[in-house]
Amino acid sequence: ASDIRLLPPPINMALIRNFNLVFSVLLQLSNARAYHCATASSLARRHSSAFFHNAGKSIAIIGTKKNNRSFNLPTLFSTTTDDVSLAAAKKVSVDNPLLRSWDDQPFNLPPFNSIQPGHFKPALESAMEAHIADLEAIASSTEDDFDSILGAYDRAGSLYSRVGSVYGNYISSLNTPEMQKVQTETAPILSRHSSKCNNVPGLFEKMEKMYNMREDKLKNGEWTAEQARLAERVYLSFVRKGSKFDEESKKEYADIQAELATLQTNFMQNVLRDEEEWEMVLSEKDMIGCPPDLVAAARQAAVDRNHSDSDAHVITLGRSLVEPFLTYSSRRDLREKAFEAWTHRGELSEERDNLSIATKMLRLRKRIAELHNKSSFAELHNK
Repeated sequence: ASDIRLLPPPINMALIRNFNLVFSVLLQLSNARAYHCATASSLARRHSSAFFHNAGKSIAIIGTKKNNRSFNLPTLFSTTTDDVSLAAAKKVSVDNPLLRSWDDQPFNLPPFNSIQPGHFKPALESAMEAHIADLEAIASSTEDDFDSILGAYDRAGSLYSRVGSVYGNYISSLNTPEMQKVQTETAPILSRHSSKCNNVPGLFEKMEKMYNMREDKLKNGEWTAEQARLAERVYLSFVRKGSKFDEESKKEYADIQAELATLQTNFMQNVLRDEEEWEMVLSEKDMIGCPPDLVAAARQAAVDRNHSDSDAHVITLGRSLVEPFLTYSSRRDLREKAFEAWTHRGELSEERDNLSIATKMLRLRKRIAELHNKSSFAELHNK
């Protein structure tokens, strides 16, 4: 059974090497914008769904609405003031590519050639400020209908989601010292922001009111089942994040989350470092069973890593190399070696001890469960 290999159609490794980051950002940004376009609007206006449709070289979001309206990429990633809060619009700067409009970019994708590690922290700070302003507006609203509270909450922080999507892809794909420094500095800040969002005065009370009225609204036909479900999930999210705690427990919870963010950052950076440093040097003969594109990619990896042997081919723990190698290689012994390294990322060097980090994380999660009067972190989330 261990020798069975999946054999999907041949893949173009060169395209994967060149567009892995771009495609990942595209999908995450699409998901973030689809969520804002579909969830609140679909629920509040009884539009039933949204889904991705890959049509050749373009991607569109198609909603099963009465007018069968669809969104193309330029609309999806438009960054005009219609798409972000007024507070966020005031922060848009021509000096920061993460904050200015991307309407002039191909497919409205981020301007990757202009983004530098130093752009993230100020962009995230501006986006966080705008996000809080959005939530404070909801908390101070005199309205109590679905769209004014839950719909607005779903739409809040669109700039933060946009900048955060790019940031998330960079820290998971670009493990340079500059990005590591940015990630280490911003991880606890982003965690504190999340805690602050859940403690905006009056906001939880609004969500609790929506939660308490959901069954009556559903029974009377004023809300759909999806709207009632959203009210329930948002309320539970606030409760799990400590909105019912006393002030002392809220502070402890925020401190724990900030520490967890730092530990998770260290954990991720250890994994990425192993992905960068580990390599398996092979000959072309060792690449038996692999498609030509993978062989060429492995040869290019050897060149990039300054291997002088003209027959050297390198498999790294980068997903675009190791996964197709595990799929296609006819050498079981080499697949086993690559698989063992792949499944032990973060612990391939004595300098990187993810086991101790994981232990600390588990202890902190246990304390979170205790704050909620639960026996375990799993019990807390088992609903």
